[in-house]
Amino acid sequence: MATVIYYFSGTGNSLKIARDLAAELKDTEIIPVVKGLNSNMNLSYDKVGIVFPVYMWGLPLIIADFLKKLKYSKSYFFAVATYGGFPGSAILQARDILNSNGIKLSAGFTVHMPGNYTPMYGALAEGKQKRMFAKASEKVKKIAEFVKSEKSGTFEKSFPLLNWLFSKKFYLFASPQIPKMDKRFWVDEKCDGCGICEKVCPVSDITMENRKPKWHNRCQQCLACLQWCPLEAIQYGKSTADRKRYRHPEANARDFFTR
Repeated sequence: MATVIYYFSGTGNSLKIARDLAAELKDTEIIPVVKGLNSNMNLSYDKVGIVFPVYMWGLPLIIADFLKKLKYSKSYFFAVATYGGFPGSAILQARDILNSNGIKLSAGFTVHMPGNYTPMYGALAEGKQKRMFAKASEKVKKIAEFVKSEKSGTFEKSFPLLNWLFSKKFYLFASPQIPKMDKRFWVDEKCDGCGICEKVCPVSDITMENRKPKWHNRCQQCLACLQWCPLEAIQYGKSTADRKRYRHPEANARDFFTR
């Protein structure tokens, strides 16, 4: 296999980008980061890609852990970060972690996709989503051509001031709190105990007890549980009950089942 792409996705944005990149690059396997974390990874590929969303203007914790696990490899490494607001310095964070493992990140790209952080906002209108998807598709083609040629030196990011304020100051303070942020999840009377939330959680943070989900402080804030609940019974704080959920139209809950 010439290329492998590891991806992390909660609602389908990064999964879609990984799939489209694989189609453009040919001879490419895509593997969930969760599976990679729990295996002895074989990095004897010509190219290795990592596709992930931006959380808090930086890396999801699971991606940071995954990158720290990677060992020295002569493969061509590239990264793609999907983002809804600003990409921050997620690509630079990934580059620094890989560099500490003796791995060179040759290129890092960002792709603007519809945001999915329902505690702050609802899903965008379908028309706007479609326009963003079209632009993302064009960006993927450009990324693929860059990767095929094994070029180096591109590391896309936000403006320096934004990076300093959010990706360094805010991220360093707030990201350690992420695992326990699940204490704000709760279920309303619509919950029928289907267990989909338990199945889509990438880190097994949810167990069903008396046919209701219980969270265990291992959260990634991917919001897969909230977004994929078929009855929209999972809420976060006081602001999500009336907000439209977001799921990429080419993804389904089974794409995220971990058990």
